[in-house]
Amino acid sequence: MNAQNKAQAFEVNHDQGRAYWGMGILWIMLATAEDTNGEYSCIEELLSHGPAAPPHIHEAADETFYILEGEATFFVKDQPIKATAGSFVSIPRGTKHAFQIDSETVRLLNTYVPAGFEYMIMATTVPAEVRTLPPASMPFPDQEQSNREMAQIIQKYPAAKTNFLQGYEG
Repeated sequence: MNAQNKAQAFEVNHDQGRAYWGMGILWIMLATAEDTNGEYSCIEELLSHGPAAPPHIHEAADETFYILEGEATFFVKDQPIKATAGSFVSIPRGTKHAFQIDSETVRLLNTYVPAGFEYMIMATTVPAEVRTLPPASMPFPDQEQSNREMAQIIQKYPAAKTNFLQGYEG
């Protein structure tokens, strides 16, 4: 990386990050590829009880979770990992995983190294009007437009590609 492309120090507050609603989740972008020269992203999430992410693999990105409030269970290669407030969970790239929210809600920090996946979230969600869980009657973005945007995102950020899996066998 040359000096022109070097990531710069920055600060963003929970109330300043771009916020989105989608998949029953409040997503707040704290650091995106444009902030970090593509090196990592960091997203604050608020999720409600129940299944949160189906089985999937990020082939080219490492993913981490830091639980700020609540409890969740991660399933990594079929092994459950119980996470409570203060827990840090690391999922290396190429590792099949899923997770569920065990408490009424969970607030967590989710990072990706390298960055890019955050743009997939932005392409498939809508701007949040307030920083709460989304309403049940929330509109969905146009699927065709989202698919076009996701294809462009993967071209620019190959680490954004995610393979969703059927079932969850080891």
